[in-house]
Amino acid sequence: MGGTSKNITIDLDEDETNGIGTAATTDIVDEGVTGRSDFVDEDADPRDRLPERAVQNADGSVTLPLLYPQVIGRKKEGKTWEDKFDALTFHRLRGADQQRIASASDAKQVSVAFSCSTRLSQMVMDKLYEKLDLEDITDAGRVLNHFLTSGRTTGR
Repeated sequence: MGGTSKNITIDLDEDETNGIGTAATTDIVDEGVTGRSDFVDEDADPRDRLPERAVQNADGSVTLPLLYPQVIGRKKEGKTWEDKFDALTFHRLRGADQQRIASASDAKQVSVAFSCSTRLSQMVMDKLYEKLDLEDITDAGRVLNHFLTSGRTTGR
């Protein structure tokens, strides 16, 4: 039985080059597509973006300067002092953090999430959270949401 055969190759490796030394890409064009009813602007939701005053740090953490700085008095090992919080630095959450947050009561979950992400003790965060202005709390939540929705895209 003679005949011809045809080999078909399907390349599912998106990182594979197309033979001329460059990876295959899709052109991104903006020709008025934003007005289409089937167009989705993933950057449109402000909850997915960092607040304007937030600073993305080289290590992936985000520092949020507080609009309303707070002072917390502390005592440990017989020593007392005051800490002024004029900014909070948030880090990406890990699995252990998620477990801590999930095990907290509904009323404490946000404070626990802030404690895990800022790496402040829960006792300090509880007191600080009580004093934080709602605008600072809202923007801190936006920082956490940013980690969950977009996060870092490079340097992994």
